[in-house]
Amino acid sequence: MLSADSLGIFVEVARSGRLTEAAKHLGLDQSTVSRRMSQLERSVGQRLFHRDHSGWTLTDAGIRLLVHAEAVEAAIQAAREDLLESNSALQGSVRVLTPDGFGSHLVNPSLTQIRRAFPELAIELVSSNQHTSLSTREFDVAVSIERPAARAVTVAKLADFEMGAYGAPAYLEARRPIKSVEDLGDHHFVWYVEGALALPTYEALFQAVPNVKLTILTNTIATQVEAAVQGLCLGYLPTWIGDATPGIVRIDTVDISMPNSYWLVVPTQFARLARVRAITRCIVDLVSDHAGLRLAPGHRTSTR
Repeated sequence: MLSADSLGIFVEVARSGRLTEAAKHLGLDQSTVSRRMSQLERSVGQRLFHRDHSGWTLTDAGIRLLVHAEAVEAAIQAAREDLLESNSALQGSVRVLTPDGFGSHLVNPSLTQIRRAFPELAIELVSSNQHTSLSTREFDVAVSIERPAARAVTVAKLADFEMGAYGAPAYLEARRPIKSVEDLGDHHFVWYVEGALALPTYEALFQAVPNVKLTILTNTIATQVEAAVQGLCLGYLPTWIGDATPGIVRIDTVDISMPNSYWLVVPTQFARLARVRAITRCIVDLVSDHAGLRLAPGHRTSTR
């Protein structure tokens, strides 16, 4: 007979791939975990694991059961967290995956605010600009530049923003005035290395400035900002970041703005967890408070 307890042990063994590690994490002895998995296999009438010297790996039947077992785990956790009285009581961890610019310019500066709101919650912050195909095991909440194609997730547009060209005043004053897109071809730009972004976003600069010349390539927006501030070249930046960065100004004599969006992504199995909902609301609040980002309709901000 299936039970939530047995399914919980099954999930831990499936995730760790080793009986000793699963037993240690569960606080049980190894023989108990092995016995419970054998009982579970008898109850479903199928082999759930391949057992060999390299560890325990799921069979096809085990993979199918894992989907249901994780849903049960999430439902139990959601029920437990729904009984908590306040954000300060939330425990556990939430892994937040964001583009590097969104993380470094919006989330990271707000860490003190987040920690005060959730003092017992561990926040794992991971930067990644490639979100078109996500594994739901990689994150609890994600902010994506492109609408992802991942399955078993809820996706909603979070905010709209634009891109623009920026340069240091001294750099611009030392060169001929920029009056057309063609004039931008006389300048060098800093941009992402190929592969750092999904193709549509990577191609944005080349669409905006067809004759663009690149002098510095990087995988982070921090390097792009720094190169522009130092007057080494021009940067093509989100306007909500560029406008707020001392030492550079937007080139407004030529319109090469490009509309973009951020998407909020949550694995369906985690969507009901109180800690995930709380961090999601926190991200929505941060976007709502930033003048350079346009919060998409339909999002509720916290009452403050």
